[in-house]
Amino acid sequence: MKKLVSGIVIILVLAAAGFTGAAYWAGIQAQRWYEEALAQGAKNPNIKFSTVSYHRGLFSSQSVTRIQFVMPEGSPSTGADPSFSIRQDIYHGPLPLAGRGVAGVPMQWTGSVVRAVLEPDSSAWTRELAKVYGNQPPVVAISKIGFDGASDTHITMPPLTLNNVDEVQSLKFSGLQGQFQVAPKATAVQGGMTVASLEAVSKPVAASEGQAASSAGQVNLRDLSLKVNQRQGAFDLLFGESSFKISELSVKDQNTGMPFLINDLSINASLTPQGAQQVAAEMLIKAGKVTADQQSGEGSFKLTLRNLDGATVVQLQQWQEKFAANPNDPQMLDELLKLVKTLLNGKPEFLIDSQAKLAQGDWRGQLTLNFQSLGEVNPLLDPSGLMKALEKGAAEVAVSKPLVEALLINSAKETALAQAQKQGSATDDATIQSLAAQQVAQQLQGLMATGFVKLDGDTYKSTAKFENGKLSVNGQDIPLTAGTADSATDEETPPEEPDAAEEPAPHQ
Repeated sequence: MKKLVSGIVIILVLAAAGFTGAAYWAGIQAQRWYEEALAQGAKNPNIKFSTVSYHRGLFSSQSVTRIQFVMPEGSPSTGADPSFSIRQDIYHGPLPLAGRGVAGVPMQWTGSVVRAVLEPDSSAWTRELAKVYGNQPPVVAISKIGFDGASDTHITMPPLTLNNVDEVQSLKFSGLQGQFQVAPKATAVQGGMTVASLEAVSKPVAASEGQAASSAGQVNLRDLSLKVNQRQGAFDLLFGESSFKISELSVKDQNTGMPFLINDLSINASLTPQGAQQVAAEMLIKAGKVTADQQSGEGSFKLTLRNLDGATVVQLQQWQEKFAANPNDPQMLDELLKLVKTLLNGKPEFLIDSQAKLAQGDWRGQLTLNFQSLGEVNPLLDPSGLMKALEKGAAEVAVSKPLVEALLINSAKETALAQAQKQGSATDDATIQSLAAQQVAQQLQGLMATGFVKLDGDTYKSTAKFENGKLSVNGQDIPLTAGTADSATDEETPPEEPDAAEEPAPHQ
């Protein structure tokens, strides 16, 4: 019996030693994964990640990471620093026993589990957020990291209700839920997050010295969602799709009652391989209904880029990182020019397709630009040489007559009102409306007389084409340089010598 007990004790001791050793190894791995995550984040030139502290223990570790946003030079400053810090509790595998009892930490076999929260005192806005949420953390992210470095992260923000707090009259926030899976070494990412609703009403602000009064405002948001599905492919680029959707977003000034409303807004972006050497990118923005300034309608905007050299796209990303670190380096412009020339060698194509349906009528616009190699042209020495990069292009616009006239008359009316107020003259609305309508009618007649615009039924149309260095609008050739022939003649013909009789007499 003693031998059996001794054997069991030895087995338990060996198991404990093995578990302790595994936890120690997992701690080393967790720190390595942390450092790799920082290195991956450093690829974004607009965000700087830095380690404030990292303390590694046997069964758990703690770290504080600073996230600082890099603002471009010359960008307007709002006075508020958006930078902040996060605190991470890292529970070592293979079984994160140190996290037992911590909400959301799973007791599963894994490399490690990381629980990240905002550091409350890291910035002004995190202090405010911590104050309104009270004893519970405003944001919690729990990541389960596998032995291969893959991660599965759950992000949550609790619901929040406020009444009469500081500048907020009322706020109802449904909370946020998110989940993202990242493959080892970030070779793929998939997941999304959702917000069911947000309702906020601000308090009116009375006028004070140096600050104008502001009325109460109201913001409503419904069904926000973000999805991403990307995988690393050729040139180490992440190919795939990402989308952002909002079923309703409204902003209203309670004094004027003038709302801004968007229904069924969606933004979809994708990057796909195009052959062995090139890639294509696309972005589509759609709105089921937009209401603003007593106007409403629906529309879409699609941007497409094709025939992009994949290796050059990666080099342009690297150039952006270098430029963010050294914006005053004079060599940066030369490097950018070389990359642009390489990109043009692949003959990239740029397309825009826009559509809109408004109460006054419809809009449809298309633009296609095909580029080519610049050759030996140096745009730094001859900026006009950039025109040689455009091989051909085509544009077509069709807008209903009532829509064109309404937009132009409103613009002319606002200009006339501003001038009248500046001059202190009477501003009779009916008179200004009539004058604006007459002015617009004359402008449109002039454009149709010159052939730049055609009226087809109830639709104004215009088409433009550029090819072989020639531009035409509605089939009418448009000279790109005025007086070329005359100037050439002047250069070839030497100036006449002045007549002897007309020469001034020498001074005596």
